[in-house]
Amino acid sequence: MPALVRLNSSRGPCWGALDPDGVTIREVRGSAYGAWSPGQIIGSTNESSLLPPCEPRTVAALAYNYKDLVGPRDSYDEPLVFIKSPSAVIGSRDAIARPSWVDKVWVEVEVGVVIRTPIFEASYAQAAAAILGYTITNDVTAINVHGRDHHLARSKSLATFCPVGDVLYTDADTTHLALTTSINGRITQQGFTCDRIYDDVEAVMLVSRLMPLVPGDIVLTGTPAGAMESLVQPGDDVELVIEGLGRLKNEIVSRG
Repeated sequence: MPALVRLNSSRGPCWGALDPDGVTIREVRGSAYGAWSPGQIIGSTNESSLLPPCEPRTVAALAYNYKDLVGPRDSYDEPLVFIKSPSAVIGSRDAIARPSWVDKVWVEVEVGVVIRTPIFEASYAQAAAAILGYTITNDVTAINVHGRDHHLARSKSLATFCPVGDVLYTDADTTHLALTTSINGRITQQGFTCDRIYDDVEAVMLVSRLMPLVPGDIVLTGTPAGAMESLVQPGDDVELVIEGLGRLKNEIVSRG
């Protein structure tokens, strides 16, 4: 499937197109957010310093969007929406810094949706047309501060609290993908994207009702049950996998 990456070049960060071999990177002729074609070879995944395949002004995310997390219901409420700071975005293999003053930190495997065109108050069709592609993300979360800050700045937006995978898949079918979280080789989360309450398009549409989205923004679409079993400590090795969307490997280090 067509796939895009971002990498450092002699001219600064740029987009590249990944060959079917999963290694060779070609220049993107045109705009990754519009019409483009693959050009000459400019690197390989073995040698290049890959960057998160998004350039977000906004990082929006959904909470309580998996049925196994919410529990059996006759009908499900609209998922909650929250914001993570763009400064929290890091790449695969970058370290996640766990502040020493936080009692608990956990990780959450999620499908991330990158936006291609500006949208606001989008219809379903408009939201679908605005999606550039899909990647794996980690919604790192800290326990709330004195019961007052859950899903706000100190819980979700600390530095390094949003690892994003290397590759953006532009035509992935995300309706039935397996997701897993492993910490030091022990599986703590397992789920399937078909268990979501809102699919990718509905998630983008929901967020666009609240705020404008622009090219490069990313929407995290929620995590299955098991996040509270995914607590991490300095020295832990975290590996997240989404079938067809790759894997994220990050070490937990101490900060402060």
